[in-house]
Amino acid sequence: MNVRAKLIILMLLFAAFPMAISSQGQEIPIGWDLGIETETDAAPTFDLDIDGEVVLEFWIDNQNIQSLTLDIEYEIPFDGSVNGPDSIEVSSQSNETFEFTVHGVNIETFAAGLSDRFTIDATVTANGVAPSFPPGADSKDAEGNLTIPMVVDLTVDLAEPSGPMNAGTTTSLAVTVSNAGNAADSVYKATLTDSCPLLEITGEEELESTAIEPNNNLTKYLNVSSSASHPTKNCVIEIAIQSKGDFDAGRSVTADSAETTLRVVEDRGGSGDDDGNSQSNNDDSDEGDDIVSSNWTPVWPGAVIIALLWAAFASRRL
Repeated sequence: MNVRAKLIILMLLFAAFPMAISSQGQEIPIGWDLGIETETDAAPTFDLDIDGEVVLEFWIDNQNIQSLTLDIEYEIPFDGSVNGPDSIEVSSQSNETFEFTVHGVNIETFAAGLSDRFTIDATVTANGVAPSFPPGADSKDAEGNLTIPMVVDLTVDLAEPSGPMNAGTTTSLAVTVSNAGNAADSVYKATLTDSCPLLEITGEEELESTAIEPNNNLTKYLNVSSSASHPTKNCVIEIAIQSKGDFDAGRSVTADSAETTLRVVEDRGGSGDDDGNSQSNNDDSDEGDDIVSSNWTPVWPGAVIIALLWAAFASRRL
């Protein structure tokens, strides 16, 4: 066996069996380690964002006297994918960090708060310039947890009126809130607005604070009252909702809004267009009926009598 072969065997022994070597009374650490980068000492747990992504880091601490080449493999839960290095080289006596991105998780198909483990496997393929022997014998793994976030997806629908309403009367409008998110949610605040000052709408508070399970909905009714002096007008009614999930997360946003148009017909004492069949789409009151006038002058009735007497006198003379 030549000298070169002996040196290679010695290098492989150093890589396969980490130990502490004493030199002039000081211990030189031998070996390598793998871990997940985290800001706390607790088990690394990471929340995916609402797009099903998260950027993570792992570290390799190589205290060997030669560099290491390692193959990296990832196991990602929730049918996720990963973008990250699959082969790395770490210098001797160094600690290096590497970034990888988990993506492609369809978080809407999983319950909010669900957590599952991900794993990183690192296998030494070379010690310096020498291949690792036996192949795959020197490997380590590190793991952490990925957590599904809450998806806020409340929508609101405001039913169309069944027809116009007369001034001085009341009607109701159905409003439905649906939860297409991945956790139970509720309406934190419902806000109503309308374009007619003489219109009063109540009942929106009935939507608030009632838990709605995923893929379920909640229907309540708004009470609409119009003043007896309300003119004929198209009134735009709008409702906007804020999610409790958004509020708890510190997001002051509108989850959804909807609007509809209600036509109010003024009271004309039974002679106006109480039937609500007006085709006008203007917001102003309907105009009065057009007056059609004649362009001929009425004949004095006495002139007709004189004409008849004159005709009778003329016929006697003949």
